[in-house]
Amino acid sequence: MLTLTDYLIIAGYFLIILVVGGLTGRKQEKEEFLISGRKLKSLQATSTIFSSRIGAAILLTYTALVYMYGMGALWYFIGSVFGLFVFYFFGLKVKKLADKEKFYTMPDFFFFLKGRFAGFLATLITIIIMFGWVVLNFTAGAKLISEYTPISYNFSVILVGVIILIYLLAGGFDAVVKTDVIQTVGIFLLFVLMMYLLATTKTKPQLAFMDLFSLPAMQIISFFLAGFFIPLASPELWQRVYAIENKKHFKRSIFLSSLFYIIIGFILLLIGLVIRADIPDISADTSLIVGFSRLLPVGLAGLSVVIIYSSVSSSADTYMFTASASVTQDFLEKTGLTKSDNLRKTMRYSMVVLMALGIGMALILRDIVDATFFFVSLTMSLGFLILVIWIYPKVNRHSVNLSIFSCLIGVIIPASIFGISESLVQWAIGFCIIGLLLGFVLQAINPVQDRLSEKKEKD
Repeated sequence: MLTLTDYLIIAGYFLIILVVGGLTGRKQEKEEFLISGRKLKSLQATSTIFSSRIGAAILLTYTALVYMYGMGALWYFIGSVFGLFVFYFFGLKVKKLADKEKFYTMPDFFFFLKGRFAGFLATLITIIIMFGWVVLNFTAGAKLISEYTPISYNFSVILVGVIILIYLLAGGFDAVVKTDVIQTVGIFLLFVLMMYLLATTKTKPQLAFMDLFSLPAMQIISFFLAGFFIPLASPELWQRVYAIENKKHFKRSIFLSSLFYIIIGFILLLIGLVIRADIPDISADTSLIVGFSRLLPVGLAGLSVVIIYSSVSSSADTYMFTASASVTQDFLEKTGLTKSDNLRKTMRYSMVVLMALGIGMALILRDIVDATFFFVSLTMSLGFLILVIWIYPKVNRHSVNLSIFSCLIGVIIPASIFGISESLVQWAIGFCIIGLLLGFVLQAINPVQDRLSEKKEKD
């Protein structure tokens, strides 16, 4: 259980981010509210990229996978590291195009290169992905609080959602960036706590290289692909690339945030192995939470609650802002349902609606690992398509549209029939490839008409 000091720290943390968000929102123009005026420097960019990636997906899901599969779960993280490496080179190209064409969201890339229909399909996927990550982080934060305190799961979800909504309404993207800087400090404190746990525990994790290959081959492939394609199709990462001032700051921030990400990932692997050995037969979903609760001294366990809660919140506000931006800019504005002059006001309304829906879904869906595989499958399928477009920019619009549409089918139908597991990744990527190939067949059947339609869409 938490002490009075722990509760005061939590209250102080929320008060600080509310004040920062409120002050940030003063006298902002549209460009500042939506994307920080495209002037993020290395420190801000590194902090916001790093903190947005260290949320429920890495802290709780990755630790849960280690608890369930041991060293085999490392394939997910290895894939993520390779994906970040590839994104470094892809991001340089996207940054140049985004600065020239004034992109705000990831679907802007599809609208510009492949036309309106592809853009709207990418918008649909983006909204589903971002909304899903919001729900996942709300669920993780609520489970954390209900494990340590008498505060109920339901009340915790509502509390986090309302606080995040207040400072997002006030400060927009700038508020996300500035609070991410504060939350990055918390994540480094979490790193210190994890090192303390490793240094003081009597259980020393045994790293056996051959254990990496103890899983079935298809499961290894699923873990690796899930990690690899996520950076390429993470809308919040694209938005930060757009917001960085220039290539110099982009290179520094991607390198530094990736380095910190690798360090945290390796330490989490060790923590997961320790918890697996010391506390068998607990729920994998909450293995990190329960592990800290039982293995750390009372005072430090309380501090870990504050830090993990802040990191989960930092990811939740990022995903909420990105989802709202996509709803407002990629759908409402491009369909003429809202004017550019009213964009900021409309976006605030969309935040309120999405937050209410997110809180409602988090009160219903409580399985972190299953939810992660569902939304990871959607994300990585879109990532595969983006990689194809990068390697072969002339890929026709049929292939793009059918690949995105097949991605939805390949996730939703198998999940409904067979349930959610890591095999959903294989279904998703398979359907994505099928849609891509069908597009090439349609292009071959009527190439002239397709070229005229593509030209008309772009005009």
